[in-house]
Parts: sequence; C-alpha cells; structure tokens
Amino acid sequence: MVDNVFRLKNPNLGPHDYLYHFGISASDDLPAKFGDVKFVCTGGKSSRMKAFAVEMYEKLGHPKNSILDDNNKPKDIGESAGRYSLFKVGKVLIFSHGIGQPSLSVALNEIIKLLHYAKCTTDVKIIRIGSSGGLGVEPGTIIITDKPHNGMLKQEYNYVVMGKDLSIPCSTSDDLRNRLVEVAKKLEIPSTMGNTISAEGFFEEQSRLDGAFCEYTNDDKMAFLRRVHDEYGIRNIEMECTCLSALCARAGLGCAIVCPALLNRLLGDIVDITPEQVTLWQNNSFRIVGECIKECLEA
Repeated sequence: MVDNVFRLKNPNLGPHDYLYHFGISASDDLPAKFGDVKFVCTGGKSSRMKAFAVEMYEKLGHPKNSILDDNNKPKDIGESAGRYSLFKVGKVLIFSHGIGQPSLSVALNEIIKLLHYAKCTTDVKIIRIGSSGGLGVEPGTIIITDKPHNGMLKQEYNYVVMGKDLSIPCSTSDDLRNRLVEVAKKLEIPSTMGNTISAEGFFEEQSRLDGAFCEYTNDDKMAFLRRVHDEYGIRNIEMECTCLSALCARAGLGCAIVCPALLNRLLGDIVDITPEQVTLWQNNSFRIVGECIKECLEA
C-alpha cells in the first residue's frame, strides 16, 4: 500500500461509477490519464478556463502529458457531456464550475472522485480563479482569501441532506495562500490577503439594491458592508469560496481562492469598468496562479 495515494472514504465508490457531468467513466484507465495531477484550477466560465489552459500550456513549455485536440491545443475533455469544460495541461487539471455553490458542488464532487480513481497523491492542491466585488480595496486588486465566511458570517458551508442541516468547516491552505501572496508581490501585481463572504446569490444575498426585490435601504446596506469590513476583515464577496474550501478540507486537499475585485462596494455597486480592464485583471490572476504552479512543479 502506498501511503501518499489520495483516497476517499465513501464505500459506495467503485469501477462502475460514472462522472456524468464530465462524461468520464471510472472504468477508464484514469491513473494513466490523470494520475500525475498535482494542481487543479477552476473558475466559473468555460471560456475563462479555456484561456487559462492555453496560457498554462505555453507557460509550462508544452508538457507532453497534456491532452490535446487535433490542433495541438488543450482539448475540452468535458465537452461531450455538455455541462462543464475540463482540460489537462501537464500536471494541471483545469475545469469550469458554472455560477454559485450548487453548480460548483456538482463539479467539485466529480473532480475529487476523479482524483480518487486516478490514484493521485495526497498533496494535490485546488485553486479557484474567480471574480468578486471588493470591500475597501481599489478595483483590480487581487484578493487572496484567508478565511471564507458564509452569509451568516460563519466560517462554514451549509447544506441539507435528507432533511438535516449540515455545517462543514471551511479552511484554506496556509502554505499555498502565502505562496500566492509572495508571487503577487514578485510580479508587482496589486493584491491583498483578506477574508471573503461567499453569498448564496447575486442580488439580495450580496446586499445589492438592484435585484427584482429589495426591502432594505441603502443606509442598511452600507452599515452592513462597513461592519463586515471593519469587524470581520472582509475584503470581497463572491459566490463559491465556502463550498470549495469546505469540500476540499473534508477531502483532505489544500485549496486557495484568487479573485480580482471588480469594484469597491463601499463606494457603490455599479461595475463601471472597460472590457480591457476586466481582461487585464483576469490575466493578472492567471499570472499569479500560473507562476505559483510553475515554481511549485519545478521545486
């Protein structure tokens, strides 16, 4: 028995399992295809993850253990399933997760099972590359999450199983988080480490005024945002970090969350930026994560 092989404790897993949302069967030779994976990167949009896969393929020097299409570009392995994109670039697995925690939970469950069936090592790290609304930071600042919080300002992920509420503790990897901070400094990309709220939705759940419904005032909103900034160290709000960090911790996998702030919500809710700025800030996230991964793989 090899002690550093990643294993899940679920006794119901087996060779007849099918990762439906990626179109992958557990009976395939997954150790040969995916057993060398050391990093998993994820983000909401398929197009963003495809762009990151192409960038990583170049950055890592066209690794031979990549899965490529007929044009010698990273192939979307999950395309046939029609749900999520999935790419393998050397020792890096890259997938899209859609929007919100339910969508992420489906994809992440299957990716964690894939690591199990592929007999990857226990030191695999998972990084979410997303976007967010900042609190008290300049737009474009890259937020590296320290402590994820749910909408009730607790460091846990909550969901219901068979009529019972479950609360799973959240945590990010100290080592990976600190590595990302150092890489951002080295690249001279504006960044900060701070705590993050993971909201269950986009409008009321994030204290916005412009949803279909709103029964609080702008003063209520600003009082809440200032309180979480000052008392809880919250520096951004997004929609996936508690799910990601809790499920990774439950599986024994280290994780990190890297998100540019598209605006400072202490100054307003209007995202008044150009497409070029969005691309620049997304690319800054790519640069930080990509350089961190390259350094780790070459160490």
